[in-house]
Amino acid sequence: MVDFLLAPSTQLLFDALAAEPLDDSQLLPTLARLRRQLPAPFAAALVDQARLRRRAVAKFGAASQMFFVAEALEQATAEAPARQRAAQLDRLAPAGPLLDLGCGIGGDLLALARHRAVFAYELDPLRARFAAANVAAAGLAERVTVYPCDWTAMPLPPAAAAFVDPARRHAGRRTFDLHALQPPIEAVLHLRRQIDCLAVKVMPGVQELPTGCCVEFVSHQGTCKEAVLWFGRPDAPARWASVHRSDGWHSLANDGSRPPLGPLEPGMVLYEPDPAVIRSGALGPLCARIGGHLFAPDIAYLVAPHWHEQPFAQTFAVEEIHRFNLKVLNRRLKALQIGTVELLKRGFPQEPESLRPRLQLTPGGRSAAVILTRRGDEHWMILGQRLTTHPTGNNHAHTGRDD
Repeated sequence: MVDFLLAPSTQLLFDALAAEPLDDSQLLPTLARLRRQLPAPFAAALVDQARLRRRAVAKFGAASQMFFVAEALEQATAEAPARQRAAQLDRLAPAGPLLDLGCGIGGDLLALARHRAVFAYELDPLRARFAAANVAAAGLAERVTVYPCDWTAMPLPPAAAAFVDPARRHAGRRTFDLHALQPPIEAVLHLRRQIDCLAVKVMPGVQELPTGCCVEFVSHQGTCKEAVLWFGRPDAPARWASVHRSDGWHSLANDGSRPPLGPLEPGMVLYEPDPAVIRSGALGPLCARIGGHLFAPDIAYLVAPHWHEQPFAQTFAVEEIHRFNLKVLNRRLKALQIGTVELLKRGFPQEPESLRPRLQLTPGGRSAAVILTRRGDEHWMILGQRLTTHPTGNNHAHTGRDD
């Protein structure tokens, strides 16, 4: 089956499927047609790969030439974060090849191989074959050797630096414990006896950190998708956020300063920090950049008298502030002739989207943002206008998460 998928002639079949609808409503007719020329398992594998390639476009520019496993695609690093991390490793490491330990289908491997020779290891034989095929499709095969084996069970070749991507799922469920990773953090730390410069991709909710590392929280498309434990980085702060925007990468370090507290008033600008900024604890430095403060000590919304363009936060003009009451909210929406509303929340007990069917909107009216939050034991609603575009490009159905 794998040989069929990787055969050059099969790419012609992929190309023919590229223009066809492959949604669930068209799946059975497409499979029936393909089964007239292919064995049923081959037809199913072909369509499955074609559907995965469409999903992968959000992560990989060359997805139409790549091969995927569904779970590995979900966990694979997107191109922009992978290239940013590979550039850091290349800059920090002395001369020599790199290791990619747990390379999956090759998301990070492709980025690393653009800088140096790489020895890659992957326990799952199917993922290892797909990683090698993806590297070959990118024209990087001469720089990469993929070993389908357990890297913890054998001596590793000399290398200048290593990137490690332990599995963060067990029996289909995510783990948030570094000791429950596969391999566990203890096996990863054993590498330090051999390699000084080490980057370990972990879950963004990581809390307990090993000794001797600093941690980078990485945000891409408005989501903090991962954290990276860095070893052998005297140049880096203890914790920092790396945020990707259309103009590139931006970094904000946690310098240990605490955000001040202050009032929330109409006419102010509300800043919703990027999740990576919140995870890194860099609210104090962000307050200093905008001349702002928290209006509640346990709610990660900042406000400031003026708007300052920031890659580290979304911004909203604060027009009205009320204690939460659905009748009052609907009365104000009607008075302001609001036709579309973006709902956000932090510290609010109810999912905002559950309120949407009960909102009384004016057809053809203007847009607004409603931010549901809390100060102490009181629930509040802030009515205003978005000032910056959301990183995902969707300004109508975004619901802020509690971080």
